[in-house]
Amino acid sequence: MPFAVCGKADPSPGSSETASTKVLLNDISGEAREGEIMAVLGASGSGKSTLIDALADRIAKESLKGSVTLNGEVLESRLLKVISAYVMQDDLLFPMLTVEETLMFSAEFRLPRSLSRSKKKARVQALIDQLGLRNAANTVIGDEGHRGVSGGLDSTSAFMVVKVLQRIARSGSIVMLSVHQPSYRILTLLDRLIFLSHGQTVFGGSPGSLPEFFGQFGHPIPENENRTEFALDLIRELEEAPDGTKTLVEFNKSWQAMNNPMNRTRNVSKLSLKDAISASISRGKLVSGAPNNSNLTSSVPTFANPLWTEMMVLSKRSLLNAKRMPELFGIRLGCCSCYRYNPGYSFLSS
Repeated sequence: MPFAVCGKADPSPGSSETASTKVLLNDISGEAREGEIMAVLGASGSGKSTLIDALADRIAKESLKGSVTLNGEVLESRLLKVISAYVMQDDLLFPMLTVEETLMFSAEFRLPRSLSRSKKKARVQALIDQLGLRNAANTVIGDEGHRGVSGGLDSTSAFMVVKVLQRIARSGSIVMLSVHQPSYRILTLLDRLIFLSHGQTVFGGSPGSLPEFFGQFGHPIPENENRTEFALDLIRELEEAPDGTKTLVEFNKSWQAMNNPMNRTRNVSKLSLKDAISASISRGKLVSGAPNNSNLTSSVPTFANPLWTEMMVLSKRSLLNAKRMPELFGIRLGCCSCYRYNPGYSFLSS
């Protein structure tokens, strides 16, 4: 999946573009391949989340320039949203639902009506096994006030999460993630890295090429030092210099031209995008609710279910969560009653 992105912040109303425009991503190109994990690294504010948001089509089109292609074909926004998944940094889950219930509600919401409930349940069970959550399937997810399977990750848990992502990638997916400072063990699971600094690429390649890259740049990595820590520390030092990371950005461009084979011959899949999606449907990775003679954009529908079905699923999920948290439900009911009572009382008093 080659991509090229250049983005800017939206101009503020009533001001000229040159005075208000702030470049967030500047001339970033790369390639993520099937079966691999690509990690985006950099300091806070370097553009990691912005890049992933741009690739996931979560930024206004007028703020971006560039393209994302899959199997050599430009990926349409509608199609991208239904063949990909975006996992947010913060949990947006109902705390009193179990892992299995959460996934089942998601299946009922996103999978088409043409798929029977038993098949949806089978897909949920397969996903639980793939994610390594079998022992926690009937455990509530929890939040700050209710201890569950979620929470901050220690180094071992973080390694296991990336290990699961590796299994997902090896099953025929492309995985892209943002990571701050991976440990040595996590680094061994990553296939490609992109280091960003102020929205620009300062390195792009495999973890194994880091020593060669920084050695040629004149800053060899010590033998017993964590490669990513060394790279991030050096990037921070350069950012504080008068010229910033300009020399590293330019060196990366020349190094990519000489050493990166994708710049000479792109390794594009022989399958067309339509055939690749059909193959994914036949393998069970995607579910189609469209007829066999439908075109590419309709082979995976934008909305799997009608509005009334979605409303029923969401209502059932909210009621089940509230049932298991009666004290919170009572507080909310009391607040609503007070809000309704106060305006009426104020009106009568006046």
